[in-house]
Amino acid sequence: MNLIGQRLGQYEVLARFGEGGMATVFRAKQDKVGREVAIKVMAPALAQREVFAQRFEREAKLIAQLSHPHIVKLFDYGTLRGFHMRLIDPTFDPKTDIFYFVMELMLGGSLASRLHKARFTPQETSHVLRQIAPALDYAHEQGIIHRDLKPANVLFDDHQNAFLTDFGIAKLMEEDAGQNALTQEGTTLGTPSYMSPELWQGENIGSWTDIYALGIMVFEMLTGKLPFVAGTPFRVMHMHLFDPPPALQKYDATLPARLEPVLQRVLAKDPKDRYPTAVAFAEAFDAALQAAPVQGTASPTPDPHGKPTAAKNETSPQSAASADATRWLLIGLAVALALSLIVVVVLLSSRS
Repeated sequence: MNLIGQRLGQYEVLARFGEGGMATVFRAKQDKVGREVAIKVMAPALAQREVFAQRFEREAKLIAQLSHPHIVKLFDYGTLRGFHMRLIDPTFDPKTDIFYFVMELMLGGSLASRLHKARFTPQETSHVLRQIAPALDYAHEQGIIHRDLKPANVLFDDHQNAFLTDFGIAKLMEEDAGQNALTQEGTTLGTPSYMSPELWQGENIGSWTDIYALGIMVFEMLTGKLPFVAGTPFRVMHMHLFDPPPALQKYDATLPARLEPVLQRVLAKDPKDRYPTAVAFAEAFDAALQAAPVQGTASPTPDPHGKPTAAKNETSPQSAASADATRWLLIGLAVALALSLIVVVVLLSSRS
């Protein structure tokens, strides 16, 4: 499907911006206000589902109501009838309509693309978390659950600010609210690596579901690895349901140990054991980061009774050498002083 050079309503399509399994994103220009936008065109195969067409406008209206500094704005949405597409592409099925969203254009790339290049420091992770956590809580307060939170759905602007996008897209993929994640037509209701235990089971889905996915993302940002990796979605599901997440230090021993209980809690199997909000998770992350000892200093070692004991003194080779030099200088001065006293005593004795 090539829309470059074509018009979708008041939007002139300029270039292909990205492509995924569910949609293709184009860069376009809105002539009336002279601004560039992103147009997300849903895959024609998805649009053929009757339930998709029924839900599209309803979900689009809900998403358009979201107004937060760190949520990508939805400006418009629309439908291009199949017979119009046939005029553009003679091979296109005239019975298939095209559904699209018009959104704010983000030119700083996605979190996914950045993770392909390098992992984040704890401080960089905290910066992103402080921006997207309040945005996620805001959406939850509006009754909207993302359901497919992952690095590809975190975008950056030119000033390195992070934004959440694609709210409601996963909801459009559902065939039947009574089905679990593995009974769809060859798809899941999310991305397996980021899906919470309850999302796999298709029950008790809520804000806690997104908070779990946020925890998976933070784990990946810190380590460059996903906590649960396997060869099949079924094995990944089993790991999310039953396996504890690996320790951060397994991948990087220099990561602050105080972050470990924070990640273990946000990735708890039982939703009741997780943080109640995304901001609560972000605050706990920052508190642990600020309490972590400065690299290169010894941290207190807790005793079995939970009382901190003083850290062992660790002396560097440079400081040890300096101490030795000082000790020998003092010994030399003492010897010189003793010899001087002996000389004085001998002189006084000879005079007498």
